[in-house]
Amino acid sequence: MEGQILQAVKELLHEVREMRTEMESLKQEMRAEMESFKQEMRAEMESFKQEIREEIKELHVRIGKLETKVDKLHDKFELHAQKQWQTEADVYRLKKLIGIE
Repeated sequence: MEGQILQAVKELLHEVREMRTEMESLKQEMRAEMESFKQEMRAEMESFKQEIREEIKELHVRIGKLETKVDKLHDKFELHAQKQWQTEADVYRLKKLIGIE
């Protein structure tokens, strides 16, 4: 009977050792999978960062073009205002010259 108990204990110990080995193997596989996943996520994040950088560069170019257009419009507006002022001054002088004002 003692022999049977000892045999059962030995078998249980053997099973426990096998389970430990299997668990360790699973842990290593999980670590490898997690590391692979982390690397994929890092690569994807870098890709997103690069896309964002490119979009920002494009936006800066577009903003620069808009600023140039605004500057040109401002210059045209200033020129138009000067011409308008000169025209009004000329009209006033002519009216004064012919005695309307």
